[in-house]
Amino acid sequence: LPLYPAAPMAHQSQSMSTAVDNELHSLLEVGALHLGQQEFVKALKVYTRAVDLRPGDLAACTGKVEALRALKRPRGALKACALALRVLPGCQPLMLAQEELVAELGDDAQAILDEAASGGEAALAPLAGHTAASAAEGGEGAAPCPAAKSQDQSHKETKTLKALLSHSTKLEANLPDMASEESVAYRLARKKELISFYRDFYAKTREQQTAAPSTLDTSQYSKKKRTGLKIQDGHRPMPRPEFVEVPADHKQPVGTLSPAELSKYNCDSGRFLLAIHGDVFDVSDRPDKYGPDGPYHSMSGHDITWALWSGYDEEQEWDKYFDVQRCATREERNRRFQGLMSWWSFFELEYGVPVGRLDVYDREWELPPPPAVQDLCVVM
Repeated sequence: LPLYPAAPMAHQSQSMSTAVDNELHSLLEVGALHLGQQEFVKALKVYTRAVDLRPGDLAACTGKVEALRALKRPRGALKACALALRVLPGCQPLMLAQEELVAELGDDAQAILDEAASGGEAALAPLAGHTAASAAEGGEGAAPCPAAKSQDQSHKETKTLKALLSHSTKLEANLPDMASEESVAYRLARKKELISFYRDFYAKTREQQTAAPSTLDTSQYSKKKRTGLKIQDGHRPMPRPEFVEVPADHKQPVGTLSPAELSKYNCDSGRFLLAIHGDVFDVSDRPDKYGPDGPYHSMSGHDITWALWSGYDEEQEWDKYFDVQRCATREERNRRFQGLMSWWSFFELEYGVPVGRLDVYDREWELPPPPAVQDLCVVM
């Protein structure tokens, strides 16, 4: 984002900021679409423009890193991580990605980090410019811009986040066998850490996007085509219906369910439930999505963990159960589990806390390890 001079009129500065916000919002949507369609070169170009526009935007930074990794460019991904962490210190997804890339690159990693550090001031300057422009809009004493707020909060929470990450990392280091009940403490700790981060991230993202919401208009599709939309084509913002008649037991606890019991809460049942990594969410207040005519009707009554984990978004991928903590590599496990928890947190934000548990995951470590899958991207 260019450093704007002080505007003589407040509305001029506000107009420029609004234009940047709108362009950034559009770029992030297009970048996510390219990732979902595995158009990684196009995604990289779009996210690079988004980072240039606003270096402190988390979605832009993580999108660029993800695109570079998908293109098998670990050196570029590491440099992008390091530059992003200069403006977003303590950012958990970026820290995890950098840790994994350093391990992957070995002795070559330090030279890349040094190069990024030497160019760090150039990366910080545009963010400072954005902060200055935002202050000019709001006047003395105005709240900092969203990017500046994220940076300030990251400074305050860095020690806490590092402590949380260190806890699960230490538990893992002392774990003799992931395929055992001894792994429970690690599993719970890592899940808690990531959910904590994404809760905060999505809450802030929602605040930022309130001023420039986007919607998905499905009126151009026939009923048959609407009901066949896949995750990669359909997971985009749709406006909530103004009036929804929810079932009397909406959001009431259901306890622990078996897959057969969960299947009763399908798109024809009136109450729609689905499960992610053992937790059951009540999505009944969105019949436009999960009801008989909704684009995600087939998810109701099913566990969709494997689809979100693998990126395979066909109906036949529902209700497949694996111990996702036992991937072939630590890098894949961490990256994919991070994506899965981002979905979990998104559903919690949209639909409230889980209303039950799926019994398949009570002893997750006894499930088979996940099979090898193509390196697809899950779009959040």
